[in-house]
Amino acid sequence: MRAKTVVNPIIDWSETDVWDYLHDCDCQSNPLYQCGFDRVGCIGCPMADKKRYMEFRRYPKYKEMYIKAFDRMIAADPSRYRWKNGQECFEWWMGEDPNQIRLILGDEI
Repeated sequence: MRAKTVVNPIIDWSETDVWDYLHDCDCQSNPLYQCGFDRVGCIGCPMADKKRYMEFRRYPKYKEMYIKAFDRMIAADPSRYRWKNGQECFEWWMGEDPNQIRLILGDEI
């Protein structure tokens, strides 16, 4: 990182600041924002939490591709994973596996 300067000019902007800027400068936003998305990036991103279900309903081929990729991952080294197939791994990915370890905060159970 010699002789490099990293600048993040909007790092402390609120969501309102960003939308105000786009409006004031007459900039177009990604059309997915007008379709109910509040983040645009990878489909199925864990950071999207439960909204991933909407993404996979809207783009079912991506769900199929995730499952196929998980199938290939498991087939490459089956002894490394506890899942039998890509579908089981996908369910874990989506947080649907009842055996998945969950972080418990405070009095939550």
